[in-house]
Amino acid sequence: MKPDTFIDAVGMIDDRFLELKQPQHFIRQRRRRRALLGIAAAAAVIVLPLPVMTAFGADTAYDILNHIAPPVAQRFTPVRMSCTDQGIQMTVISAECSGNSADCYIAMCDLEHQYPGGNWDLFDSYDIRTGKDMAGTCYFSEYDSETDTAYFVTHLETMDGSPIPKRKITFSVRALLTGKTKTERVLDEIDLSGVPYEPETMKRTESRSASGYFPDGDFPEPEQFRFLIPSEEPLCTPTPGINIRGIGYIDGALHILTEYDNIFETDNHGWITLQGDDPADRSVISFSFWDDTHTNSFDETIIPVAYDTLADSFLYGEFVTSEPCLHGNWRVTFPLE
Repeated sequence: MKPDTFIDAVGMIDDRFLELKQPQHFIRQRRRRRALLGIAAAAAVIVLPLPVMTAFGADTAYDILNHIAPPVAQRFTPVRMSCTDQGIQMTVISAECSGNSADCYIAMCDLEHQYPGGNWDLFDSYDIRTGKDMAGTCYFSEYDSETDTAYFVTHLETMDGSPIPKRKITFSVRALLTGKTKTERVLDEIDLSGVPYEPETMKRTESRSASGYFPDGDFPEPEQFRFLIPSEEPLCTPTPGINIRGIGYIDGALHILTEYDNIFETDNHGWITLQGDDPADRSVISFSFWDDTHTNSFDETIIPVAYDTLADSFLYGEFVTSEPCLHGNWRVTFPLE
């Protein structure tokens, strides 16, 4: 895209795309604002380094235009059905509309056969640009081991139930998780007959997230509990990237502290349950906290249980790990039909 073409594109933006709802006597100010937007956008394009620009697509330039007026950005974005980065080729296979929804079939092929297994994950790094308010999601469909190709489906729906407009869609991906592994096993390294009773604890005032099952009233806050202090050495490592860093019996509940390494790059996560004489309605909650470096995550699972029943029980873990994610810039633009 040439700078003067970009200026023209900004100048053609209809007032309704700018969502300026001023009275009639503000028309002069509105036109002045549109002119200023055009100048700002043009200036942004001019100062971009030349290597960023390409003959038929300057992604950064279109990103700027997308912030100003998404419908116009999609109108001027050139069709690109395939792209390659990091040895991975992303290709649009099909895109079909039906009533108020559309399904787009996307393939990601490992051209250099570096990432076998096929259990890939887009790591919530995808972005869907439509130029119109829509609800969209993307999910894994299948994997072809003969061609090392993973297939994903992008599903779109209009927010108001109106028919899907047959316009261009831009789908982009910034990161790809490969080598995902699910591990399920008994944590037999931990003997529940010797769980420390009322060990030294610490207070936490807030958590990164909370989850679990708590049938009695509102879900509790972390301020209501005492928490384990992480041990310097792991009590056990159920699978690489996941370490049990503490266990103890505190205020009538079993606490298990698990560390998940480098979750920004691996999305390592899991869940631990108490098996044995376990009532079906027992509450189980878990709080997540960052470590001091804001890299690893600690999960403290809290299970109310009588202390004298622990010796006849055992811990069972379900974990998902992966290789550090592959960062890239995959972007395709295609028409809906």
